[in-house]
Amino acid sequence: MGIATMSFRRKTILGIATIEAVLLLILVSTGLGFMHRSNEQELIKRATTTATLFATTTKDALLATDLASLESVVQAVMKNPGLVYARVRDMDGVVLAQGGDDRELARPFSADQAVDNANDGVFDTYAEIRVAGTTYGRVELGLSIGEIYETLAIARQWATGIAAMEMGLVALFSFVLGTWLTRQLRSLKQATERVAGGDLGFQVPVEGKDELAQTAKAFNNMSHRLRHFNDELEARVAQRTAELVKVQRQLQIDLERRKKMDEALRQEKQQQRELIRKLEQAHNQLLQSEKLASIGQLAAGVAHEINNPVGYISSNLGTLEEYQQDLFQVLDVYESLEPLLQSGDGALQRIHDAKQAVRLDHLRQDVPDLLAESQQGVMRVRQIVEDLKDFSHADEGEWAPADLQQGLESTLNIVNNELKYKAEVVREYSELPPVVCQAPQLNQVFMNLLVNAAQAIEEHGVITLRTGSEQGWVWVEISDTGQGIAPEHLKRIFDPFFTTKPVGSGTGLGLSLSYGIIQAHGGRIEVDSEPGKGTTFRVWLPVAGDRKQAVGMDR
Repeated sequence: MGIATMSFRRKTILGIATIEAVLLLILVSTGLGFMHRSNEQELIKRATTTATLFATTTKDALLATDLASLESVVQAVMKNPGLVYARVRDMDGVVLAQGGDDRELARPFSADQAVDNANDGVFDTYAEIRVAGTTYGRVELGLSIGEIYETLAIARQWATGIAAMEMGLVALFSFVLGTWLTRQLRSLKQATERVAGGDLGFQVPVEGKDELAQTAKAFNNMSHRLRHFNDELEARVAQRTAELVKVQRQLQIDLERRKKMDEALRQEKQQQRELIRKLEQAHNQLLQSEKLASIGQLAAGVAHEINNPVGYISSNLGTLEEYQQDLFQVLDVYESLEPLLQSGDGALQRIHDAKQAVRLDHLRQDVPDLLAESQQGVMRVRQIVEDLKDFSHADEGEWAPADLQQGLESTLNIVNNELKYKAEVVREYSELPPVVCQAPQLNQVFMNLLVNAAQAIEEHGVITLRTGSEQGWVWVEISDTGQGIAPEHLKRIFDPFFTTKPVGSGTGLGLSLSYGIIQAHGGRIEVDSEPGKGTTFRVWLPVAGDRKQAVGMDR
């Protein structure tokens, strides 16, 4: 039978039945799909929020490796409904704390990206424990998805039952439909559209007690349940939102606390920098004091070195004064006899006698020698004064390329009087590149080693100065033929205030300060000594532009 030959009632019944079936299918599918997606999103959001909160709560305990606190946090987290297990691992994957179902804990962990992937009935997720961009571990937990599927199953049963009941009612009572049925179906259609448009809980006016009224009641019941499910979902979302707000407030408190800690740390660093600056000032003052003390010990020798040239300069000036008087006498005789030269009355003979008396030939030879010797003496005094001034000048902390051999010679010029009566100085220099350094400090090291070498020689010996370079390093070696250093003292010679000299002969800081100066220059000091034969100190320094490592000698 074709549709064209059907009666209006049959067409109405068939049309209503078809429309009702389609609408029910759309409504149920939409509702179930919406519920399925909403519950999945809610579960994922809950899992993510719980994992993040769990990671935040365990961060401090993990950093402090406080296993007891971690266990307490795990037990507290397990009180959340629907949580199957919880676990804390460190950055190496070692389990630090865990709790929950033993079977789930024994299963290898694999994070689920979606609820549909959780084939074992547990949605597995994790959150990393990070501090300042560094991962120190992570937390793992599993939430049961049974509640979702139970809810969906109930909804599916209700929807299926409602749909079946409505289809049955339509099939049983459609023969009484007519114009009134069409009007009622239009009302149901409008109500369905409102529900589908989001007006969940909309109620259709029910008139009478017939099958259409029952259908309207069933629709109202379904709409009411959809509204109830939606309200329940919104309540859960509001609850989770409140929990997130609480967590956010706690995080804000933690951030404020962190800011206060950072400020305290900044102030402490500032105090430490100030303390370091004061220590550097004290160290520089100690270096200058030791330098001035060394100059004080050498003062007598330096004065002697200056007095020698000053003495013969003074003597030469006295002799030149006598020569000047003799020359003036010759000139006086010449002036007095000049009128007599015209008459030739014995004047030439008298001038000749005056010339012989002052020995002009001797003056011609001796005066240049006296002047040259005096000039050398003046240069000697000036050099000693310049070297002494450079040596005693306070260190200004400026690093510049310097010639170590020139500094060594300048230091020798200052301590010459200390050495010349004790030892013969032998120089075995090699060509050296310039070294970026603080030259006055290195000169102080050289002076300490030279004076110690001279004081170690009891009668008369040899002090040998050697220089050389090897693979980006230069070295300066000072050897003596003195009494040497006892083995039990060798390891202590760089200790502050350690000395084997008599009381009043030194501060005991010379070698200690020398050790610190060489270390600050990125170098090292090597010592080789044999009692009765002598001692050798070798100072190693990086050449200019190659100060990469600070290598210190073990004391």
